[in-house]
Amino acid sequence: MNTYYCHNCAVVNGTLRPPPKGEGLTDNSYKLDKYIKHTLPSSSSDYKTVFTGVASESYQNYIVSAVASGHVQVDSQNRINIVLVGSETTGIALQGGRFIGDMSAVKVVYHSDSNKIHGYPIAVTELKSAICVQCGRTIPY
Repeated sequence: MNTYYCHNCAVVNGTLRPPPKGEGLTDNSYKLDKYIKHTLPSSSSDYKTVFTGVASESYQNYIVSAVASGHVQVDSQNRINIVLVGSETTGIALQGGRFIGDMSAVKVVYHSDSNKIHGYPIAVTELKSAICVQCGRTIPY
């Protein structure tokens, strides 16, 4: 079962910590593969989302912004994930190398694992609402 925290409660209870910066987001093969997957469009037949903007700048900025302002999900395996709902397009979705839609939110996964933390754009339509277990506030997730 997942547990949800609003940003303020996650900061107060210590669930959120600063994300890695710069090369800390690409300092091993797993994170580098995720960075490439979500910053470079490809003709792969798989569904994927790609950040828009200058790859390294937008990738780092969206992850830092999500941690600075997003809501937190602690999943059933105790992994910490963060979602930030943007006010602008954060990326695009591709299927078979073809554009299929705009993304306007960001999800950072494995926030608590410095060897796997990475993020990717998601559609706001994928989000549902949840209740912060600490204060009872409704949050999008």
